[in-house]
Amino acid sequence: MKKWWLLPAMAIVLAACGNNEESQPKEEEEIAKDTIESEEESVTSPDSEIAPEDEPEDHSASSASDLSGYEESAVLGEHMPIDKLTSHVETDNPGKRIILFENGRGEKVYKSIFIKHDRFLKIIDLKDDQLLYKDKL
Repeated sequence: MKKWWLLPAMAIVLAACGNNEESQPKEEEEIAKDTIESEEESVTSPDSEIAPEDEPEDHSASSASDLSGYEESAVLGEHMPIDKLTSHVETDNPGKRIILFENGRGEKVYKSIFIKHDRFLKIIDLKDDQLLYKDKL
């Protein structure tokens, strides 16, 4: 009668030992992949610079006359009707400036990306999904 407790106890021990997938250590290849992926996530490119904390990003709406202070304003005026559009500076940090342009109905119709260090400008028509301008100033 005292031996009956032995059978369920052995079944539990064998069941716990049978699942060895979780207890196996990772192979070196899997460890290397995890390390490389985490290192890639932490590396930032010069185009993805983060704005310093003391310089907040400007998300306010502005008119065409407010854009006259920007280097790319002349080229923007040549390729789109900025007098009929409302501009929103999405990002303005030491590395790049992104401006979205909306029509009177609030639809985003144009996007400009200006890389400051290279003085490189891209203007994108969001409605037709085409590139209007891509060159250095």
